Amino acid sequence: MKILELIGVKKDERNLLTLELSKSNQNHIGTMHAAAEFLLAETASGVYLQEQFPELKDEVIPLLRESQIKYKKTAVGTITASVYLSDEELQRFQNQFFRKKRATIKVNVDLIDEAGDVVIQAIFTWFVQKK
Repeated sequence: MKILELIGVKKDERNLLTLELSKSNQNHIGTMHAAAEFLLAETASGVYLQEQFPELKDEVIPLLRESQIKYKKTAVGTITASVYLSDEELQRFQNQFFRKKRATIKVNVDLIDEAGDVVIQAIFTWFVQKK
């Protein structure tokens, strides 16, 4: 996606999405712009869902319905997205989706800096509907 290239989102050797601080994604004080961090986290949540349900890739329309984000620390250097679902959330989504052909799912994303500190904690709620 063009916007991801513009701000510098990349996949690292572990196939995780990362973002390195650069002139194209920094704010007026020289740290990572909050919008760039949000874009990395939101994109990582969507990519994660595609990886979790590859059989649904061309069968559904995913729509971001809601986001909750907590900026915990200033981001400098490179940040990496760590994405996860609880087993309960995965089971709830599967039960509802395969019964009703639509469901919501909450995806958790932490953005972690080079020191291993969490700079952002976010939850993205996706609405997924069969085409």
